[in-house]
Amino acid sequence: MAAAVAYPAYSDLILELRDHVAIVTLNRPERLNAISPNLVHELLDIAERSARDDEVRVLLVTGAGRAFCAGADLQASAEDRNLDVELDARDGYRRMIQGPIGHWGVLYSALGHYPKPMIAAVNGVSAGAGFSLALAADIRIASTQARFISVFIRRGLVPDTGTSYHLPQLIGRGRAIEMLMTGDEVDAATADKWGLVNRVVEPDDLVPEAVKLATRLAHGPTVAIELTKRLVSDLTRGGLDVHWQNEAWAGTRLQRPEDSGEGRAAFLERREPRWTGR
Repeated sequence: MAAAVAYPAYSDLILELRDHVAIVTLNRPERLNAISPNLVHELLDIAERSARDDEVRVLLVTGAGRAFCAGADLQASAEDRNLDVELDARDGYRRMIQGPIGHWGVLYSALGHYPKPMIAAVNGVSAGAGFSLALAADIRIASTQARFISVFIRRGLVPDTGTSYHLPQLIGRGRAIEMLMTGDEVDAATADKWGLVNRVVEPDDLVPEAVKLATRLAHGPTVAIELTKRLVSDLTRGGLDVHWQNEAWAGTRLQRPEDSGEGRAAFLERREPRWTGR
């Protein structure tokens, strides 16, 4: 019999283990659940522990408050440049300096290779790396208030964390390239029409519907379900591993151009970016 998996106390998310379902609620509502350096580590910790926890058969992710996840918390990243080093030294967390895009790459690689069913209950805005988080799930259930934005281009950046890999597979190249190049918002009804989400429900029904489906999967033939996920994932799994490197290469090419720095500065200064084309 496998030893029970213990989970540490988390500060930026809430973990509830219910009937073989790990319900993870991103809990930074004052920041629209934007992903801070600490949250990167906590999400990775849950992904790795629950993957080897026989009591967990399905992972369900949602957000507290009015947002699912607004992406990377650029303010927190700017203020906590040394936090990654501190977190790497924390007991209970493994070092994450490896990976094609550093800590983010390790997290999203773990999500992309997560062996069990993963459901995203998208309750509000899902942008940037938060959009990538929803895309990493096997099934997306959206509230009527959900919105999806590939916000990278608005910051003068290329998409990373797997967005440019997963999105075309779901909605086709034409629609994906439009979302990626314009950064335009897609509402829940359009996402449903395009196949970006599996279904759309009223806000009050979102978590109950997601939990109902997660529980059904958790009490199904779990070995067959996990093998089914692996069969489907293996159709493109090799491409995903290569894609991390491609995203990292493209991101590295943007370290010098003026526009990429201008996008971040404009966001932090709450103004419209002044693009130069350089």
